[in-house]
Amino acid sequence: MQTTVFRNGGSQAIRIPAQFRFEGDTVEVEWDERLKALVIREPADTRMNPFFEWLDKQPVYQLPENLPMTKDGRLDVAAFMDMDEVLS
Repeated sequence: MQTTVFRNGGSQAIRIPAQFRFEGDTVEVEWDERLKALVIREPADTRMNPFFEWLDKQPVYQLPENLPMTKDGRLDVAAFMDMDEVLS
């Protein structure tokens, strides 16, 4: 896809098509040497917002008081998955 490059004051700007519109007023811009390309992305704090909004809507899970442990002190994941504890 090609887009328009133009001057905005003393800076160069590009027209970003509507389907790639960013939320907010700022973006991060960096040159990726491996890709040999300019990468434009939302700031890190806004990229994770949808995940945190989803996480806030999840039911609260209370860990059981006695977790199954292996002999070396690690969580026994298989036994934990078999536990009959109910989500609260």
